[in-house]
Amino acid sequence: MYALWFYVLTFTGAFGFMDLGFGVAVGRYVGVALGREDFKAVREYWGTGNAIAIPLLAAMGLVFAVVGVTFGPRWFNVDPALVNLLRWSFVAGGVGLFLSYYAQFWFILSQAYLDFKFLGIVRIGLNVLQIVPSIFLAALTRNPLVLIVWGTITGALQLAVFIWHARRNYRLRFDFAHAAWHRAREMAAFTAKTFGSLIVGSLTATVDRLLLGKLAPAFDFTNYSISSNAGQRIVGLSVSVMGPVFHNTSRAVGRGSSESAAAVYNEIFSFTFPWYALIAFWTWLWHPVLLRLWLGQHVGDSISPIFVPIIVGCCLTAISNISTAQLGSLNRVGVGLIFNILTGVLLVTGVLVGWHWSGIAGVAWGFLFSRVVGIIQDLYLIRLVNAGGWLAASTWKHLALQMATGLAFFSTTFLWPRHSLWQLIPALVHGGAVSALLLRQPLRNFLLRTNTNATARVL
Repeated sequence: MYALWFYVLTFTGAFGFMDLGFGVAVGRYVGVALGREDFKAVREYWGTGNAIAIPLLAAMGLVFAVVGVTFGPRWFNVDPALVNLLRWSFVAGGVGLFLSYYAQFWFILSQAYLDFKFLGIVRIGLNVLQIVPSIFLAALTRNPLVLIVWGTITGALQLAVFIWHARRNYRLRFDFAHAAWHRAREMAAFTAKTFGSLIVGSLTATVDRLLLGKLAPAFDFTNYSISSNAGQRIVGLSVSVMGPVFHNTSRAVGRGSSESAAAVYNEIFSFTFPWYALIAFWTWLWHPVLLRLWLGQHVGDSISPIFVPIIVGCCLTAISNISTAQLGSLNRVGVGLIFNILTGVLLVTGVLVGWHWSGIAGVAWGFLFSRVVGIIQDLYLIRLVNAGGWLAASTWKHLALQMATGLAFFSTTFLWPRHSLWQLIPALVHGGAVSALLLRQPLRNFLLRTNTNATARVL
């Protein structure tokens, strides 16, 4: 049942191009217009976007359901007794996909207004509302259709909240009356390039699991999906900063400021890189005891050979998301498309060669190999805006410090085996100590701003 659920989720990920890149285009042009303080243009871009997005997303949701119902049972390794359950899951998934992507359309509007505090509160609250009941529903029903339906319900609630907030704070509704053909034509070229990037990116994000759904038995697919799911949670941390990067850079473009793009990249890279370095090193050093604690000895041992390369690869993907966001706002979507295609080619090659070379473990290393394209993309963006990132000396000094710190704690392997639960002690101390160091400066800045604002209010 877990494999069946992930068959639907994997296919959902392959439809990441569902809005044809139009949502990103509208967000970018709204952000540039806000940077120019042209509020008439904001309303026109938004009304045009709604007039196109609603029928487009409804049609794509229908296509998803039809394709899933027709071809899903033929592509994935499904028990014949579960074929109808898979088909109904695709039907529910089509409705959920429409609601999710249209809610994303309104989500991008709030990002264009830099309303990230509101978005953070809503997304955290709705994620808790979706996940916590899902755990109980999974335990009670063991039915993926129930989980997909519940996700669809929470998606509808999310859309309602975003619409209410936009009407209340931005005075924007659907605004069909302000839709204009010249705004659609203005956004067409950017949309076309974004669509190409999205369709390739959607396939490259899921092609390893799509191929494994055909090649691998359900047991191997499930093990890979568990590791990939953990990795995607890690990538999700960087997805949360892509909005601020994209929309702050778009406003800088609207103001005609070129130095701001480099400042945005440097600030986000210096904030996120140390955390991803910690995740990568910590996973590499302590994954045997972590997997034993999380999944038990038997399942943990079967996942261990593929867990580290997938997590490290996801950390590299997460870091490259910064440059991905900036390439869009700088209107370098075509270059981003080239990098996406290269990633897909390397990933397909890695999956096929890795499977024949060493089974599921080879696929995991093939996934990691394909992430080198993300580093090349980062270097291109760094040279384009004259930023630091990978080329900054501080990055490599921090990397060396993290390695030295991790290896110092790792010396406890001379006392206990790597699977021993006693290893949790140095693992927790290692993670906690480095996290405290990373939080020290942000916490100091937060306290300084708080004291400054309190003093200003008193004065």
